[in-house]
Amino acid sequence: MIPRSHSPAKPRLRRLAVALSLALQAVVAGPAAANDAAGLDWVPLESLPEELRDQRCRSCGGRYIDPLAESDLADTPATSDIRARATESEMQGDDVYLRGGVAVDQGYRQLRGEDAYFDRVQREGTVSGGITLREPGILLRGQEAQYSADTGEASIRDSEFVLHQQHLHGSAGQLRRDAEGMLFIRDGSMSYCAPDDEEWAIRADSIKLDLKEGLGTATGAKLDLGGVPVLYIPWIRFPLDDRRRTGLLWPDISSDTNGGLDLAVPIYFNLAPNYDLLYTPRLIQDRGLNHEAEARYLHRNTGFWSVGGAYIPSDDRLQRDRPQESGANRWLANVEHNGLFEQRWRSRVDYSKVSDVDYFKDLDTSNLDTKRKTNLLQLGSIDYLGEDWLVGMEFQQFQTLAEDIIEDYKKLPQITASYRGDYTPFEIDPIFLTQYSYFDSDSERVTGQRLYMEGGATLPMLWQYGFLTPTAKYRYLEYELNDLGLLGSDSPSAGSGMLSVDSGLFFERPTKLAGRDLLQTLEPRIYYLISEYDDQSTQPDFDSAELTFSYNQLFRETRFSGRDRLDDANQISLGLTTRYISAEDGREYLNASLGQIFYLRDRRVRLDPRDEVLDQSSSEMAADLNFFPNKRLSLRNSLVWDPDSGNMNAGSLHASYQREDRAVFNVGYSYRRPVTLVDRDTVTEQAHLSAYYPIDDRWSVFAALNFSVEGSTSVEDMFGIEYDSCCWRIRLLHLRYIDTVPGQNPDFSDPDLEREYSTQVQVVLKGMGGFGNRVTDLLEDMIRGFDDRDY
Repeated sequence: MIPRSHSPAKPRLRRLAVALSLALQAVVAGPAAANDAAGLDWVPLESLPEELRDQRCRSCGGRYIDPLAESDLADTPATSDIRARATESEMQGDDVYLRGGVAVDQGYRQLRGEDAYFDRVQREGTVSGGITLREPGILLRGQEAQYSADTGEASIRDSEFVLHQQHLHGSAGQLRRDAEGMLFIRDGSMSYCAPDDEEWAIRADSIKLDLKEGLGTATGAKLDLGGVPVLYIPWIRFPLDDRRRTGLLWPDISSDTNGGLDLAVPIYFNLAPNYDLLYTPRLIQDRGLNHEAEARYLHRNTGFWSVGGAYIPSDDRLQRDRPQESGANRWLANVEHNGLFEQRWRSRVDYSKVSDVDYFKDLDTSNLDTKRKTNLLQLGSIDYLGEDWLVGMEFQQFQTLAEDIIEDYKKLPQITASYRGDYTPFEIDPIFLTQYSYFDSDSERVTGQRLYMEGGATLPMLWQYGFLTPTAKYRYLEYELNDLGLLGSDSPSAGSGMLSVDSGLFFERPTKLAGRDLLQTLEPRIYYLISEYDDQSTQPDFDSAELTFSYNQLFRETRFSGRDRLDDANQISLGLTTRYISAEDGREYLNASLGQIFYLRDRRVRLDPRDEVLDQSSSEMAADLNFFPNKRLSLRNSLVWDPDSGNMNAGSLHASYQREDRAVFNVGYSYRRPVTLVDRDTVTEQAHLSAYYPIDDRWSVFAALNFSVEGSTSVEDMFGIEYDSCCWRIRLLHLRYIDTVPGQNPDFSDPDLEREYSTQVQVVLKGMGGFGNRVTDLLEDMIRGFDDRDY
């Protein structure tokens, strides 16, 4: 008996089988078979059932249908007998003559024609008169073919061919297929376009198609656009599938106000299955030649490694604009590594360094996020993942990319050991963590060692209707400092006991909304936290900050990041969450949360000891709302409201809609008011709009805007247009952005505020690659939800 959960698949399978049958009938019979395109297994869009009309099919106006797609590949010609039939047959010794409607089948191989001759001894023959030779995934047509029944070799005059899986077709004055299945084409052409609408084609003196290796090679080739030769290529190698290949990749071409015309020509070296190299000479009109390289290595024991960098020996524009700079050589170094050895040892390296703070702003034109960086991480770590213990050591420092920002402290090293509890319900779980850190700095600041320890126990109690988790622990902090500065002590210490109780209940009820059967939950949560006060006014601040307030902050045991402060507390957090969940498949349609902290005493521990005591009786109110009415639409909203002042201190709203026709629409708004508890930044208020909109199956437009409300001006905006046909695509993109110091809000009233411009173009000949990958990077950066793999 078929399980009930499987029964809905049967109608879908039946419909697909019917659809394939109808499409195959359109190939071998009916009015469509009379034209030449149908003879190449091409079925026009109007003859295809809806199940087969994907985006590429609509763009091409049809698709190739392989009649042998479902053949048994185990039924090879080498192990199969030859079956032949014709209207007339004649045998003269070892020679067999067939006339009229010749059909020869050998395993999954089919040969058709009008007349045939076959030598039974040599097992070779000739077929003439509109012949077709088929195997799964390949069709060869011509006027006359010589073939071998043993090896499958064939030579066809005035031929045409189709590779169904590759969506590739072509023609040849002479086509030869060898025993290995390799195709040799003389005086031929090939294209990934529809056979009745050849917008571009490669025409060459000779073409070799190696289907096993997935590689094509052409000599004496010309690129034709609309039948007009536009480019002569003496030799070209191109992929027939997505396997990696050594060779030249398509160039990137762009232009911007930072460097003028920008041309990059990547060269890829597929050195081995587990390592490769990409070298990219990049000529920037106003700056010179930049050499970029990346080497990748993968091994089961040493993990993944990527080592790369860039070097421009003389930046002409830098020398011209800033002659006071000492040396114009500019460079980038980058190392990335992730490894897991024997499921116990985990390693990581993330190291980047540049020659100057403006390197990314001047030379990286593919990603605005990179231009916004304020520092570069330089990290190396190794962890031991034991059954009961996690022990790790890391070295970390940063290179600042803003001249007016002091570099973060270096951790040289930081060693952490913690007990890995299993959190078994209703069993006491011990807590133990110790961390040693040495902090250094190149600037004149206090440095030294820090030891942090905590120990205690927790008892997780879980039921279907709720949970209760009491936790008690003691935290201890001690320093050995090299420079007292204003602190007054070279070995300050502090300790604090802490107790927390986290509890919640789960209520649920069935309900209906818009005709849907739903399960609504109501989840109240209460979190009590009390921790002792200890004077920490003589302690430094190496890596700590006060956390930004949000709903998740209600249930944390500290209001600080890092380990430099043991916060004091006596507070109760109240939160309430409701969810609407599909009763059919468990998908969550909506969740909403609201909560607040009530302080039972003043909080005396501050990041800066000179700051005043926090004497509020309650926190701001925090709320989150997430709404997913269907798989295409999402709405996310978060708010932080101060009931005492009536001010909205922070808020964000983002709506995203993705249609089945690939359209993407985004609307966003964010607001942040300065709050002394968090920082002293200016008010930031920004709106975001972005969209990718297909006008029809071929034309699309796209745009993005990040607008500063307080400055009444655009910070970044981008717009462009795309033409996407069956076999090629072109995108034209124009970008404007304000050139600001990383990490700082721009002063929009400054008359010298610079606005940069960039124009990018992307051209893709489908199946052959293309140039302009920076356009894809910018689209994915500025249009949330855009993924070029889906387009």
